Amino acid sequence: MKNKEKHIGFILFVVFAILPFTLAFGYAILYSFGIIGVVNEGITLSFWKEVFTSDTLGISFLYSSIIAAVGVFLSVSLALWIVLKFKESFNNKYLSFIIYMPLAVPGIVSAFFTYQLFAQSGFFARLSYQLNWIETAQQFPDLVNDNWAIGIIITFISLLTPFFILLYLNIYKDERIEELSQLSRALGANKTQIAVKVSLPIMLKKSWILIVLYFIFLLGAYEVPLILGQESPQMLSVLILRELKQFDLTKISEGYVMAVVYTVVIMSATVFIFSRKKLRNNAY
Repeated sequence: MKNKEKHIGFILFVVFAILPFTLAFGYAILYSFGIIGVVNEGITLSFWKEVFTSDTLGISFLYSSIIAAVGVFLSVSLALWIVLKFKESFNNKYLSFIIYMPLAVPGIVSAFFTYQLFAQSGFFARLSYQLNWIETAQQFPDLVNDNWAIGIIITFISLLTPFFILLYLNIYKDERIEELSQLSRALGANKTQIAVKVSLPIMLKKSWILIVLYFIFLLGAYEVPLILGQESPQMLSVLILRELKQFDLTKISEGYVMAVVYTVVIMSATVFIFSRKKLRNNAY
């Protein structure tokens, strides 16, 4: 019975996950080489050459990587600080509810919320005007659709931090870090030494795969940078969708080239991460 359930589960996984992805990826490859497409005339490398001779994809990838790295770093750092500083406070169910509530909020809703708060026509700009801190709305700092992606990063932090707080609270309990901290304290270690040499190494070691996966997730985020990002440079998903929706049909194939490159990079990174984890587990 269990084997039958496993087979059914595997078949459903193939039909609803592997097969659609394979077909979509194959379609993108064929389109990128000009094999299919309304205005394409046959196999060609011109679309690939056009993408790689232009710096658009490279700049977008670097821009997206920096934003994703900053968002993950700040989220993880904030979550670690909150857990180590206020872990006892999470026994209060009301505080826990407030902290975890953002987990139920979709990214697009968080993006609109950030826009309503931090735009030059938003809540904080109006509040600053009412308090006579600024004379016009245009004097309020440009925190959305800005060059530094501040609005995007704020939204990423609001989405990721609650998850990492929950994760690190569970790790703290499961790895019995409190007992290890008490033992270290008995041996003469101070709070800083306990945090740096005991708590943080354990928590980061147990969560590094999720940290990397969330970096990959943010690298391909779409809704948040679409609403809060600037026109140029754009994050990867926004750039790729823009190219795929071009009115100039000859440019669509370049969008598929970008999609294929992005997919290969992400797949390679994911395989590398899990292969390293498997090798490490086998070593132990």
